[in-house]
Amino acid sequence: MAPSAAAALPGAATTTWSTSANAARPAPTASSQSPSRRTVPGLLVFFSLAALLILSSGDDAAAYEAATSERPLKDVSLEHPEVTFALSSIGGKFCERIRVSGIPRWQLQSYANQIHVGLNVSHSMPEKFHWKIGICFHGNVSMGLCECEAGEWQVLQDGMWNAVKSPYGSKYVDVKLADKKSTAFSLSIQEELQKWRLACLGIGFVLLFMSPIVSKWAPFYYSSSMALGILLVVLIVLFQGMKLLPMGKKSVLYLTIYGSVLGVGSYAVHYFSTLVASILENFGLSEEMHNPVSIFLVVAVVLTGAGFGYWMVRRFIISKDRSVDAGIAQFVKWAMRVVAIFFITQSTLDPILASAALAASWWVCSVLTANRVRKPMTL
Repeated sequence: MAPSAAAALPGAATTTWSTSANAARPAPTASSQSPSRRTVPGLLVFFSLAALLILSSGDDAAAYEAATSERPLKDVSLEHPEVTFALSSIGGKFCERIRVSGIPRWQLQSYANQIHVGLNVSHSMPEKFHWKIGICFHGNVSMGLCECEAGEWQVLQDGMWNAVKSPYGSKYVDVKLADKKSTAFSLSIQEELQKWRLACLGIGFVLLFMSPIVSKWAPFYYSSSMALGILLVVLIVLFQGMKLLPMGKKSVLYLTIYGSVLGVGSYAVHYFSTLVASILENFGLSEEMHNPVSIFLVVAVVLTGAGFGYWMVRRFIISKDRSVDAGIAQFVKWAMRVVAIFFITQSTLDPILASAALAASWWVCSVLTANRVRKPMTL
């Protein structure tokens, strides 16, 4: 019996060692997964929106052909930007529909552009009859001619009508007249570049890219909190110091009007000079002390606000291990992403292209930040 028991011991020891080794092996976590696996959902969303962009690059051909089979529509486009027409009598109504054609969505050179649509009426119609003209700007080709809802009809302003549309996709202008008048209309379009939309796209991309980095970066919280603290102290000094000035109860109204006209910065400088002069006068000091007192007050305000901001960060944002609190970092990251989404959606008038730009930006940022080691910086 003893030899058999001794022979069984090595096997038992081997089983015990393998079990303990498996138990000591760390379980795979979400952070240890392959970076490419984390980018798969964003890649799928990007290609899905790209396919949607291609499929929606033009009008619904079947609906357009069915709606225009009996009566072809006049058309304006960037190649033929102007058309002159007169109203036709259809079913007892004097009406006409003009198609404003768009370009395919793969022509991204017009991403940040807009189409300005303008309608003019001939001078042969007196201005007193312009109220009889109605204009409806819509995108439903299957809707009957001049069958827009009552609230969708617009009127001429000084003999003109203007609207704005995206360069992509087509829209339609229905023009109707209450009674038969011998007059002509002119519809024209013009493409305009809006550079601020490109700036919105760039700002949105930068915010998306920086959100997972800045949200864990301690110097960002220190600098922003100090700036907010200085601004808070300046506001407190402005409102509390008004009690020393002869403006009395009108100080808040004065602040609002004066600040809106000249700007907050100009008002702050003007008010600060007035406050320093009032302090010198109350203490009986000469005007030669104006500059030293001003410098002292500025330094005191800056140091007080910066110290308050520093204390706020150390008290509520930085954890005991001198890193940014995980909950606050997560909130700041998603707050930056929400602002980035707003900027990107404002970068173009076309909602489909805006969605594609958002998906592409999100995917590119996730790929660029996937291999970064997100170690929070501490001070």
